[in-house]
Amino acid sequence: MEVTVEVIRAGLESLGLKKGDVVLVHSDLRKLAKPRELVKLSNCGADAIIDAFIETVGPEGLVVFPTFTKTFEDSKLGPSGEVYDPLETPSRVGSITNIFRKRDGAVRSLQPTHPVAAIGDRAEEFCRAPGDQSTFDRRGPWGRMYDWDGYICWFGTDNRTSTTVHAVEDWMKLPYMAEGWALVKGADGTAVRTKVTMSPAGPRDFYQEDSKSARLLGESGIIKSTTICNAVVGLMTVQDCHRVLRKGIIEDPCLLLRDDFENDQWTRTARRKVTAYVRENFGDGCCASTPM
Repeated sequence: MEVTVEVIRAGLESLGLKKGDVVLVHSDLRKLAKPRELVKLSNCGADAIIDAFIETVGPEGLVVFPTFTKTFEDSKLGPSGEVYDPLETPSRVGSITNIFRKRDGAVRSLQPTHPVAAIGDRAEEFCRAPGDQSTFDRRGPWGRMYDWDGYICWFGTDNRTSTTVHAVEDWMKLPYMAEGWALVKGADGTAVRTKVTMSPAGPRDFYQEDSKSARLLGESGIIKSTTICNAVVGLMTVQDCHRVLRKGIIEDPCLLLRDDFENDQWTRTARRKVTAYVRENFGDGCCASTPM
């Protein structure tokens, strides 16, 4: 099948994406078509994917891509070596995201390690967050994805790339989330240390292809899927994702953690902490479907 904006847009519309929708896109350009076909396209097909999403939701909608960075001060906590400047710092999560963040009209959020970029209606408002924000703060873009009834789209990817999982962990205040420091470009151009909280750290079952959470989401029936060109594409609402994962964590506090932890001290400690925490705070099943 020929790779065109029209073909991609038709596939997105078949999943139910429409004018006025808000959609967060996790993408893998390599899955769209064979390399010999991609090299013939503008930005190897990235422009076609971006244009298709923007056209599908229209000017009254909003398209969001993750544009995560390597700005941790300590590489033990996460990717490091860069200083965050929203206009200049590259994204580390795929070529499409870097092309998207440079588009006319793109707005990028200020959280330094896990920023997002948005194009469309209320993009500035969407990216705004308080100065004391946690990494996936309820009051910032990740909260607006929920409040604005947004969608998560896996374009050639799967649950391993779904950062909304970390938003669930942040909002539930799960005790294995980490604190650290990131580097941000100051007004005088020098690097300024900025504290980051509720940051993902440690090995996870969530990062495995056939993870417990992937099976839970798949069996829940909340994901619609299709194939667009060569890419398998999935779509679900953010609210459904939160509901299923939150309930799943309450039922199994170690849902996102590995079960094979014999030689993994971090996982042993995390499992012990999160089990006690969830039982203490959600033991009666309270708030199983409504984020705080």
